[in-house]
Amino acid sequence: MNFLAHIYLSGDPGPLMIGNFIGDYVKGNQLERFSPEIQKGIRLHRMIDDFTDHHAIVKKSTARFKLVINVMLQW
Repeated sequence: MNFLAHIYLSGDPGPLMIGNFIGDYVKGNQLERFSPEIQKGIRLHRMIDDFTDHHAIVKKSTARFKLVINVMLQW
């Protein structure tokens, strides 16, 4: 689902979408190997991940899922 969300949030197809799609696999200084438009997509990917990782609603939802999983494991 992560890939679908990143593709959807890219908007129009093209290099930006490609960068957003491959963002999980490009680490640190590897960014410079890509064209400026793909770099924008990779940066967008990182911004989306940072936003969702630190958003209060996502943290609350994650805590709920952990609780449900723990309850299921106890049964």
